[in-house]
Amino acid sequence: MKVLHVGAKNYPPAHGGTERVVYNIVNAIASVDFYLMVEWDQPQTDRISVLPEGKNYFGKMSYILNFAKKNGIDIIHFHNEKYIPMAMMLSLVFHKIVLTVHGVHFRSPKFSLFNRLVFWVVDILGTVFLPRMVYCSEYDSIAFSKYIFFRKTYYINNGTNICETPQEKNDIQYPDTYIYLGRITPAKNVVRLVDAATEQKIKVHLYGVLDKQCPDYCDLVLAKVNESDYVEYKGTVSHDKVFGTMKKYRAFLYITIMEGLPLAVLEAGSCDIPLILSNIPHHTYLKFPNVKYVDVKNPQIPRPSEITSERANRKHVLDHFSNEQMGKEYLEIYNSFS
Repeated sequence: MKVLHVGAKNYPPAHGGTERVVYNIVNAIASVDFYLMVEWDQPQTDRISVLPEGKNYFGKMSYILNFAKKNGIDIIHFHNEKYIPMAMMLSLVFHKIVLTVHGVHFRSPKFSLFNRLVFWVVDILGTVFLPRMVYCSEYDSIAFSKYIFFRKTYYINNGTNICETPQEKNDIQYPDTYIYLGRITPAKNVVRLVDAATEQKIKVHLYGVLDKQCPDYCDLVLAKVNESDYVEYKGTVSHDKVFGTMKKYRAFLYITIMEGLPLAVLEAGSCDIPLILSNIPHHTYLKFPNVKYVDVKNPQIPRPSEITSERANRKHVLDHFSNEQMGKEYLEIYNSFS
């Protein structure tokens, strides 16, 4: 079986959660031959190609279809809501299509109200008409299934790589500092995080890629960081350095506005470090045992002295969010086309 993944920005991952999920799916299913078509320019191989930047939406759709036919692809697996219209059109001539929604954008402040309405309509159409549309958030799956009761909705937890060893006391290099590791973008609520940490005099180190689609927002974040005595922007972290970086800090701080299934939270949990999360359903549905929730609009961040060192998050990730389980469930979806 040959499966083509379309929609990751790069491979191997050097960006956000979607890229790491694609990487984990590929490495969790040994019985499938995977091909990758990424969005950003990078070295190409016989298995990794780049979507042509100069082509329009329909030109890219034609390119994907021709690639699939030329390489004997059995299933095209899209990632990202923006591919839903393309996937629906392609499904008329290429019937084995899977699309994973890694976060519903109608909840994102990154987009205008009109664009968010469009995303909502597109999500509904995709759920109704696509052969297999998968939500990685239980909350989103339940929300759509309530009014699309006549169509099966698919839900698969993101799996995560597991840190080899849990955080130990001697791993912590910044006992009075929290870490944020994620994209710098409006949906991640980073401006409010910087403001809250500065006002409450709590030290935070930010790591993450600056969102190219929101340069003004990123400039605002960096300006506020430069004015703060408590928050520092530390740049990006390569995929192989994520766990080692997380374990240096007292807790993982993530007060995002919207998520799909937040991979960075799962990775932090696998390190067995305490979590401080916004009280959005996408976080509370994860049911972590050692977590403090804060209001997403008015975050009162707990101080390091208020954080407990209970060791339970790692076992929770191992029990519920393994790559092996995710791979098994995606393989079942692939095989359901037979």
